[in-house]
Amino acid sequence: MSKAKVLFSVTKKATKKLLKGDLQYKGMGVHKLAGSAIRYGVKFGPTALMKRAKTELVSIDRHVGNTIVFKNGLVSGVEPLAIKTWYSRHAKPLTVVIPSYNDYELLKDCIGSIKKTTNPKYVRVIIVDDYCQPENRKLLETLEDDQVTVIYREQNGGFAKAVNTGLKATNAKHDVILLNSDTVAHKGWVEAMQYGAYVFGEDVGIVGPKLLYPDGRIQSAGSYRNTEAPEWFDHYYRFQDSNYGPANVPQYCIAVTGACMYIKRGFLNKVGILDDEFQFAFEDVDWCLRGWESGYRTLYFPAATLTHVESASRPKNKTISAKEKQSIKYFWEKWGDWFDKRDVKNAKGQTRIIFVLQTLGHSGGIKIVFEHANKLSQKGFDIEIWGLDTHDCPWEIGPNVRLRTFKNYKAMIAALTPEKAIKVATWWETAFPVWLSSIKNGIPVYFIQEFETWFYPGDVQAQATVVACYRKEFKNMTTSQYNLEEIKALGLHATAIPCGYDEQTYKPLANVTREDNVLLAVGRRFFQKNFTMTFKGWKAMAATRPKMWLYGIEPDMAKMDSRIKYFTEPTNDEVNELYNRATVFVQTSRHEGFSLPILEAMAAGMPVISTNTGGLPEVNRHGVTGMMSEMGDIQDMIKNTIFILESR
Repeated sequence: MSKAKVLFSVTKKATKKLLKGDLQYKGMGVHKLAGSAIRYGVKFGPTALMKRAKTELVSIDRHVGNTIVFKNGLVSGVEPLAIKTWYSRHAKPLTVVIPSYNDYELLKDCIGSIKKTTNPKYVRVIIVDDYCQPENRKLLETLEDDQVTVIYREQNGGFAKAVNTGLKATNAKHDVILLNSDTVAHKGWVEAMQYGAYVFGEDVGIVGPKLLYPDGRIQSAGSYRNTEAPEWFDHYYRFQDSNYGPANVPQYCIAVTGACMYIKRGFLNKVGILDDEFQFAFEDVDWCLRGWESGYRTLYFPAATLTHVESASRPKNKTISAKEKQSIKYFWEKWGDWFDKRDVKNAKGQTRIIFVLQTLGHSGGIKIVFEHANKLSQKGFDIEIWGLDTHDCPWEIGPNVRLRTFKNYKAMIAALTPEKAIKVATWWETAFPVWLSSIKNGIPVYFIQEFETWFYPGDVQAQATVVACYRKEFKNMTTSQYNLEEIKALGLHATAIPCGYDEQTYKPLANVTREDNVLLAVGRRFFQKNFTMTFKGWKAMAATRPKMWLYGIEPDMAKMDSRIKYFTEPTNDEVNELYNRATVFVQTSRHEGFSLPILEAMAAGMPVISTNTGGLPEVNRHGVTGMMSEMGDIQDMIKNTIFILESR
């Protein structure tokens, strides 16, 4: 879609809000918003206004009610009213299968919660007694009625065999919910799981809810392979508060726990029932993996919530340890190579690496990706760079590096899924496509250059969605010790690989004379770069202020002051010449995981001033490699600038 069409589309949606009288944006009503736009247009011109308008209106367009829809298809949540409305029109009959073993007191509460939260017109219940004691059997009979049926097995067979007995007894047209007897359903759970299965997800076969411990903390928000004990699987966000933001983001996951699973009839018909060779444990993960292999996705859908008294039946079974050992051995014999022996080489024996970008545009982080790609290609790796942009790439591409572009993430995921390669996410919105496309093929890597919640100040929904993309399955690498500590705080592992610069390009030039009164900065309005601090400090220097040179892709910034000279889209060699000509380089970012421009400026022999934030102290040590000022301390920035200017 062209920029004009995008702008027209989002303007149309914003206009509809305006006509309904509910357009409020960033605290501004329509009159204040219009006045702000007019002032911006007068100051920076119509081209800059249209660019800003497109950015802001797309932001309005992404907010749907109280949720956010992102470019990669992720949604920050689902409105309860949307689920309720859909279910009232499209409810499908289903059967709940509950395996039982001497657990009447727990089972009674479970059945009571089902009756309280479901309509018997649509929900049937089958309890499978896995050969309990005679006195307990009499108690089970009291639970039977028009909605609840009990099947009595003649001998104990374990979880999988009990479940399969119930599955075989269900209506052949019904979907099924597999439910543990030690669960208590919350209001709206069936409606939400069915909505997730049929409306929210794509190619969904199994849906899992958010499970809580009795004290309200999270027990499960989807499953992953345990990074500390890789022979086991664990649950996302275990022990976090029930309303922990990332746990409220619906996502596909490799598996969900068998404590509660919504299984579509199509899945059962194609994939089949549980593998009852598992004596105890892993049968649920195996089922989900078989689904992935058959083209069915597993969805974690937190709008559905239940309380789960985990492992309540274990103390009653004295052979559980031996059974678990058998299941572990059987599972890894079946799936070990699938997880651990991924082929990522081409026909020539070269390791394949695909870097996945959202945009190929001007950004230090994107430049670093191209630096990695080019250098790895020189070392004999088979390298590709994939992105969504269709315009020309502004970066130098090595002779053996292949570039592919796609119109959207859906097309990219379809192409990336069969690729046998190391697939590298480079921005949080690329993390989900890389993870999804690596379920069956390749190895997912996440190159985290910035803890990306910083890009969404004050937007807790967006921040939660970012963190939800930091998955346990990734092999993470990052650019600074600062980033590494933030990643570790999430319970994740990573390897710190500091940024390198192109020493062939960024270096002192003997034939270039350095000016004695020029402040150089990156010319970007992006809020995180905080150019406002640089500009205010520079203006406050009044008559003594130096000339200001800016470079980048926003030449209209030159209109901010007559003493500003803007260098539009300079080449790398031209940037190095600026580093050699200007007097001091200033970067007053609010936050940085690292800073390549500072490193490049230093390599060219240029004094630098930066803010003391994020990973900047790792490259700019105050009084040693450069000067630093605290965030917002404009007077200190002025003092440091004057010190460098007077030292020339």
